[in-house]
Amino acid sequence: MKKNIFIIFILSIILLSSCNKDNPVSINDDMDNTVSEIDDNIIEYDNSVEEDDSNKIISPLDGQKYYESDLLKRPVAISIDNHPNARWQAGLKDAEIIYECEVEYPYTRYLCIFLTKEPGIIGPVRSARPYLIYYALEYDGIFVHVGGSEDAFSEIKRLMVPDVDGLYSGAMWRYYDTDKFAPHNMYTTLKSIRDEASSYGYKEESDYESYQFNESTKELSKKYEEVFTSTEINIKYNKYNTTDYKYDEEKKLYLRYKDGEKHIDELYNEQLTTKNLIILEVSKSVLDSEGRLYLDTVGKGNGIYITNKEAIKITWEKNSEKSRTKFYINNEELSLNPGNTWIQIVNSLQNVNIE
Repeated sequence: MKKNIFIIFILSIILLSSCNKDNPVSINDDMDNTVSEIDDNIIEYDNSVEEDDSNKIISPLDGQKYYESDLLKRPVAISIDNHPNARWQAGLKDAEIIYECEVEYPYTRYLCIFLTKEPGIIGPVRSARPYLIYYALEYDGIFVHVGGSEDAFSEIKRLMVPDVDGLYSGAMWRYYDTDKFAPHNMYTTLKSIRDEASSYGYKEESDYESYQFNESTKELSKKYEEVFTSTEINIKYNKYNTTDYKYDEEKKLYLRYKDGEKHIDELYNEQLTTKNLIILEVSKSVLDSEGRLYLDTVGKGNGIYITNKEAIKITWEKNSEKSRTKFYINNEELSLNPGNTWIQIVNSLQNVNIE
């Protein structure tokens, strides 16, 4: 009986082999086909599902919809190093708003405002300057830095700024795997910062004025006459330091370049983009022999708003260190298109070329 079963088994194998001689199929091929079918089904399923936004509300910082729990967090404003030895930076892709300001010649520095998203790591973190503090205060957020100028420390004390300083806090660390060296390798996470802020007794809620946003992307030319084309923007801080944006027709966003190179997010390995670009003109003076600057960010001035391949001249007004900078077109407050915003602080709009 056993012998008969064995013979039948052998004959079955021979028969199957003969049937598949011209079109052999391996076990691995079957598995690959199955995985492919599953993947196709997943893709089709994901594309057919529309996310329910009925339980979401508009963010005051980027005009997009999030769950209320995401918006109840206190904003975090982080001073980010932009020295060439600090590039590229991590986590900037997830910031709702980023400022670029001059510091000691010939460098600039970023101030990144985070609210809803949680990048895995952020950095390199760098020192404070008074004007960075004034912009951070607009969001009633936690100001994050590593040391700072004497003027900055004085303003932190005078204005009672809720700050986390990497010189004294364990919420930041030297990250040597990036092949960067001190002082250009101090990193952190939003969880570390918020936990540290909680241990300091800082309040967890915030009180700040929302930006105005359109419900969906709007063309400036449909509302204003003074609009001009803006597909490429060049900002020259000095002969060693430039910032460029180029409009991407497919993404409907501006791609960012720094000193002629694609500005890449170190964490995501993606080029940074922006929906809104605001350029503000402020007066500048040198304070000391170290080249530290005074930027007159409180007051009034001129600027340019750029979005969706269009640009228009604006004015700006900031009444105090803690008040939000407001933007106006013909005395009407500007409504931004939903999405992230880069704010470029320049000494003169003559250093800005738009094509």
